Amino acid sequence: MREDLSSDLKSLPNLLSLSRVFIIPFIVVLFEIIRYTPPSHAAVLRWISFVCALLFGIGGLTDFFDGYFARKYGGTTNLGKLLDPLSDKLLIATTLIMLVSINRLHAWIVVLIVGRELAVTGLRALSASAGLIIPASLEGKYKTNFQIAALIGLLIHYTYLDVDFQRVGMLFIWVALIVTMWSGVNYFVNFAKTLKTEV
Repeated sequence: MREDLSSDLKSLPNLLSLSRVFIIPFIVVLFEIIRYTPPSHAAVLRWISFVCALLFGIGGLTDFFDGYFARKYGGTTNLGKLLDPLSDKLLIATTLIMLVSINRLHAWIVVLIVGRELAVTGLRALSASAGLIIPASLEGKYKTNFQIAALIGLLIHYTYLDVDFQRVGMLFIWVALIVTMWSGVNYFVNFAKTLKTEV
């Protein structure tokens, strides 16, 4: 059992998932630097915001590649099934919360998104314990993509090449919020249907 776990940890898809967890402390530190840097140091704030967006973007890319390699080379493991969604949620939730701390995002939006993730995660654990399998929905994949796009825009924050990234990020976060809540409702509906069928 211990050897299997050690082997799973060394697989490329799982290492990519773990890399998202390791990115989190660096993003938190950068946010703290932004929070305590005076607005007069605009050049420094722009640079740190860009680096923060770059790190988050790299994390988003690892989410794509770990799934790609797992499917292509048959590297899907039980540990990977836990690490992949968990690392996604940790990275996204941390970034959302830290954006509130520097006044780039409304707290109630974060409460709804993170609350949905906690509720669905709890429901997945409940369904798994009951032996029920509820497949991931297409809406769930869309909501992750919209969340990543929104957060990259909000992290960049400033205007580049006449593009106001804060405004673009807010546009995507509204779409992400709608899709996130819709996919959450669908998950509960599918759970109820599956439960009814099993009974």
